[in-house]
Amino acid sequence: MPDSDLAEYQRALKLWERMQAMEMDALQQSNLLRRIGDGCLEIIERKNDPEVCRKAIDAYEKALQFYAADRYPAVRARVLRGLGSAYSSLADLAERQGSLAKAISCWEEALGFFEASSFPEDHARIQNELCEAYRKLAELERRRDNAMRAVEAALAALNIYSPKDQPLDYAAAKANLAGAYLILAQAAGYAADQADSCRRAMAACREAIAAYAPDRYPARYAAVKNNLAIAYLALSQVEGREENCRNALSACRDGLACISREEQPLAYAALNNSLGNAYLALAEEAEAREDLEIEEAGPGMGPERGGAKREGRTGGEDFLELCRLALEAYSLAAGIYSRDEHPWLYATAQNNLSSVYIALGRREDCAANSIKAVKAAGQALSFFTLNNSPQDYAEAQMNLWMAHLVLADIEYREENCSAALDAAKERLKATLEFGQPLQLAGCYKDLAITACILADLETSPEVKGEDCRTAIDAALEALRIYRVQSHPAEYAETQTLLWAAYSALAEVAGALENCKRAIYACWAAIRVYEKISPAEKAYAQKNLSHSFIALAQMENLAENYHNAIEACQSALEYYTVERGPLEHAGVLRVLAYAYAGLSQSEEEDRKEGLMKALKTYKKALRIYQDVEKEMTARGDPGAHEMQEMAEMCRRSLQSCKGMLRARRKG
Repeated sequence: MPDSDLAEYQRALKLWERMQAMEMDALQQSNLLRRIGDGCLEIIERKNDPEVCRKAIDAYEKALQFYAADRYPAVRARVLRGLGSAYSSLADLAERQGSLAKAISCWEEALGFFEASSFPEDHARIQNELCEAYRKLAELERRRDNAMRAVEAALAALNIYSPKDQPLDYAAAKANLAGAYLILAQAAGYAADQADSCRRAMAACREAIAAYAPDRYPARYAAVKNNLAIAYLALSQVEGREENCRNALSACRDGLACISREEQPLAYAALNNSLGNAYLALAEEAEAREDLEIEEAGPGMGPERGGAKREGRTGGEDFLELCRLALEAYSLAAGIYSRDEHPWLYATAQNNLSSVYIALGRREDCAANSIKAVKAAGQALSFFTLNNSPQDYAEAQMNLWMAHLVLADIEYREENCSAALDAAKERLKATLEFGQPLQLAGCYKDLAITACILADLETSPEVKGEDCRTAIDAALEALRIYRVQSHPAEYAETQTLLWAAYSALAEVAGALENCKRAIYACWAAIRVYEKISPAEKAYAQKNLSHSFIALAQMENLAENYHNAIEACQSALEYYTVERGPLEHAGVLRVLAYAYAGLSQSEEEDRKEGLMKALKTYKKALRIYQDVEKEMTARGDPGAHEMQEMAEMCRRSLQSCKGMLRARRKG
């Protein structure tokens, strides 16, 4: 609509508002109020504005006080329909949940007059509007129930429209149906249900697009192509990951080919958002493949391997290229959405930017990209709240959590870990509002991870104990969902977190009891890893050896040091010198400490224990020295750390020698 037409409606609205001061009867006053509401809707259709929405709502609600259902049923139904539209428009800007509920209430009441048998066209249009409102409301509350209502409303409209007689209306209803099925896919508790809803959405998109020639209806064609892309992306979460992501890319490109940023800015932005989602999903798939290759070639997930894994990645250019393409697409979308005119879309675009900055930060400019991720998530949270959109709020908090954890490894460790813990708690609050069980379990697990990290930084025993208990409570909640039969890997990982939390708590409270609980948790993880991951089993065996050493210092010294030695020997079956020299050396140090500790028992040959400790420390020392030489030769800064590890072995050797000399003198 030209600016001159918009100005004409605005002038007419001012005139009608001035006319309210004139003397008139109740019917005339109500008719004028209805006209004001209708005029506001015309303005909103061209340029949405919360004040104009509220002006329309006020006018329509005052008019309804006069238009009683028994005296003016037709006029009342039309006013209700307009009032529903005003609330729906307001929902895009503010008060989303409440406004959508009121819009639905108005339209449901209007349907009592606009029955399908008497007013088929009006009935179908209202059903289409109901479909869209239920779909939006499903993103905020009772996802499955509201998604089903959206599907029912779309099907009710399709019962009236004919693809032959009303092809465009039929296509619009099919597009609405596709959107409803996409929400239903998100609400699915099982992969099969999600895939079924995605395929139904795709089928509806294909029927809709048959009516929209791209040269005649470019905006509608592009919108349906965007829905098709979203359906492919949702399907990629449960099957055919790469293939469906590439299908989504193709759908986005088809849509973008027929529109321009200047003529259809919102459709252009929506397609770029979906394009960015597809690129980012492909980037994550590429990264997962690389990590799997490294895990299969390397010795596992011990902390000593972190730097080597990052350096050993191959194919990083592909991952980075995909991330940069995602960033480019997201940035195009973010540049179109205005914080004032399109707050919801603006905040969504900021969430997307935050996600891609986090991904980029895993490979380059870690600190800079993480800071950008924090800022973008903060922008998203300036609009998304726990009440107006718990799912989007949770996504922004998750991005904030991840970015702060990354920054914690670079600077201000305690402050960033504390901020990450706050974000993890807020994400959990939101996920409790809408999440499926596995989503909740993931939130609890992430909270446990963060609390464990923070506990290791605390100097106050009271605060450390509080963080440990937070981690324990969160891990136990996750284990109520992660069952060993259905989710063995997640179950074992959470048991490992429980081991870490109980071990840390044992340092400040209930040492004996919590040390034993840590051992039980570690054993639970090992029993699972025996079947699914030799690498993780070895790492857990190393953890177990630490716990037995701690327990040996409290009770049953000989028995528990023997248990620690056995755990180390089991870990060394996987951590060979050839497979992972640093992991091998790390376990050797623990094993040597256990031998030295065992020498304190009156039940054991003290000299034999110390000699085994000496021999084992020497093996570890030689490994650290060899690795240090290799690193120094290639200019690796990690050589300094190897020097420190070698020095620790030397000091331990000297201690063992001192104990042997003391024994001889004794």
